[in-house]
Amino acid sequence: MQVKQILLITLLVCSSFALKNPIFLNETFYPGLIKTNKDSDLFYILFESRTNPSSDPLVLWLNGGPGCSSLLGLFEELGPYKITDNITLTSNPYSWNTNANVIFVDQPVGTGLSKVGQNDLDKSEVKIAKDMHHFLTKFLERYPQFVGRDFYIAGESYAGQYIPAISSYLVNTGDIQLNFVGVAIGNGWVDPYYQQPAYALYAYQAGLIDQATYNTTAQQLDVCSYIIKVRAPYKFQSEACDPPFGTIVGNNNFNVYNYKAPCIGSGCYDDQDLRIQKFLSRADVQEILGVQGRTWNACVDNVYNALQNLQNRSSTKDLLNVIDAKLKVLIYSGNLDFMCNYIGGEQWTNNLDWQYKSQFQAAQYQPVLLNGKEVGKIKSFSNFSFYIVYNAGHMVPMDQPEVALSLINNFIHQ
Repeated sequence: MQVKQILLITLLVCSSFALKNPIFLNETFYPGLIKTNKDSDLFYILFESRTNPSSDPLVLWLNGGPGCSSLLGLFEELGPYKITDNITLTSNPYSWNTNANVIFVDQPVGTGLSKVGQNDLDKSEVKIAKDMHHFLTKFLERYPQFVGRDFYIAGESYAGQYIPAISSYLVNTGDIQLNFVGVAIGNGWVDPYYQQPAYALYAYQAGLIDQATYNTTAQQLDVCSYIIKVRAPYKFQSEACDPPFGTIVGNNNFNVYNYKAPCIGSGCYDDQDLRIQKFLSRADVQEILGVQGRTWNACVDNVYNALQNLQNRSSTKDLLNVIDAKLKVLIYSGNLDFMCNYIGGEQWTNNLDWQYKSQFQAAQYQPVLLNGKEVGKIKSFSNFSFYIVYNAGHMVPMDQPEVALSLINNFIHQ
């Protein structure tokens, strides 16, 4: 084995040394694996802040699914790079590591480049939270420079389940050596009791369905909501909720993540996902990341299936615990997303049963300006905010990268 290879392997095993590499140009980054047990691990890649890495906050980013890789967020949304058609990297001027140290983690175990042992899939949000608690503990042992640093968790979609569960667990244990300041959830799946019925109204107002289809699906989704409320087994929830959803989506075969954007492939962004897969299959990239022989998929079915019965669970109890602990909570929503749309977001945020519920309901939206242009509107009370981002879908940093960077910078630096 050549000396160069020995050195590289040493760096990757220790994973506490910053790497610079011609493939990942102009960034300081730390890739690695942290075991959750002898057969499973979590892959991560940390990018230092481009501005003040020794003092800027640490932001943990999580994608949803369940079972979808956070490297989707890295390469398609808010990371330092985008992947070109010839499977090379180009710099993203609106990366969230402009003013923060950002860590992308493939979780739960088995997601993305993370490994899962036989019979070790996470089947509860509690297990997911425990794994992340363990991950952060080991992460700080590996990178003690972040001990005591301001810390935020951000994510989107099904991370509306992950983030409250993880954050509540961290609040309850209170033993992670970070200054946990807040969480940001984008187009999150948080409270299906309110979000399922919003499908019909959103689709109708967007002109995706006609009046007759609205009338039918709205009634069906009210039944769906009731079935969720009484906590019927998931089989019955699925039987009540899936048909009206299918009727709406099948009506125009539109992009459910941004109804004004084209849908390429079954996931609507299959071309971008394929570029990531090709990039992460390169032998030189795998060697740098320390994941030789692993196969990356955008979303993993067995991780999804292991959590399927929980997919109409409300995460608001966990979120309330986070709010009560005085952490800042930002809920943001791209207005062109159907899947976790802003109407459902308004419904569940207005009905969140917290200390200042009535004051939040009475709060008025204020315009958000960027470069003299109105890019959204926000309402806030105390430590809780709901922000509607204009001309953006499910993946706000993809559709409005400059707005998204402004959003997160204002959140973590104010």
